[in-house]
Amino acid sequence: MFNHAAAIGVDIGRNSIKIAVVKISGEVIATKAFPLNQIQTRDYIIAMLIQAISDIRKSVALEGINPICIGTAAKGFIDHITGMVLGPDQGIRDWTNVPLAKIINQETGLPAYVGNDANMMTIAEHRFGAAKGYNNIIFVALRTGIGGGIIINGKLYRGVNNAGGEVGQMIINFDNGISDKGIRGSYEYFASATAIVRRYAEEINATGNTIEKPLTCREIFEMSYTNSPVAKKVVKENAELVGIGLANLITIFAPEIIVLGGGMSEANDSYLAMIRESAFANSLENCRSEVKIERAYLGSTASLLGSAYYGMTRLAGKSI
Repeated sequence: MFNHAAAIGVDIGRNSIKIAVVKISGEVIATKAFPLNQIQTRDYIIAMLIQAISDIRKSVALEGINPICIGTAAKGFIDHITGMVLGPDQGIRDWTNVPLAKIINQETGLPAYVGNDANMMTIAEHRFGAAKGYNNIIFVALRTGIGGGIIINGKLYRGVNNAGGEVGQMIINFDNGISDKGIRGSYEYFASATAIVRRYAEEINATGNTIEKPLTCREIFEMSYTNSPVAKKVVKENAELVGIGLANLITIFAPEIIVLGGGMSEANDSYLAMIRESAFANSLENCRSEVKIERAYLGSTASLLGSAYYGMTRLAGKSI
């Protein structure tokens, strides 16, 4: 399938549009990032997206490379058949029911395909990363929110209305925590990077102290590696909660491997060890006996690799 061809992979993030030209083998030929304004509209995002595509096409044309299609990773629910971004708006005005694949095709002349960003990361880790060679996979993106993707018998599981894989919205504590999505006690509310920042502030406030400037999740992790008892407590608590969510997935799906991506997965090995301990302690023995829990290999390039590969696969008439 297109052994010597290349495709454009795009990731529409909150703060930037990242773009790459990728070969079917996973080799990245070129990559760029285009910062976004804080206030975003549908027209602005589309204009920036088309500009980014035009820019990188011109760059690789100097090397004699002409991409054959475009794959785009976007947040939210996506009709992958039509490439329609259904919503929610993700902080972008009018970013619902956007026929994004059609718009990209009309503006660029290239076949265009659109998928959910967590699904694109899942595809990349399956094809090129930590889950290569496995057929039953769960990918969990630990970041500001928690996203995910599921591969069953080598195929991406989408569910009804392309809504499958929203692992961040499983409920792990019904007594507390209404999320911004209106769900009580969700995994995302209790175990995401946002949760770590909130819990650290709560713990500091409980001591009678105040935080002059809110810390980032990364800063709290860094403090936990030193002698900050509050940071250590919050990170340990988070690892246990992450593990409980994974335990639910293990007991339901009995996967071969769970791959942890997103910024939180880059924490040190002790954090991953605590997650494994919690996940295995809270899941059924027969379900957990074969499962591995591993850090993602591809980092921030996963959505670019996945979307480019997805585009070429769809162009070849294959399902994924």
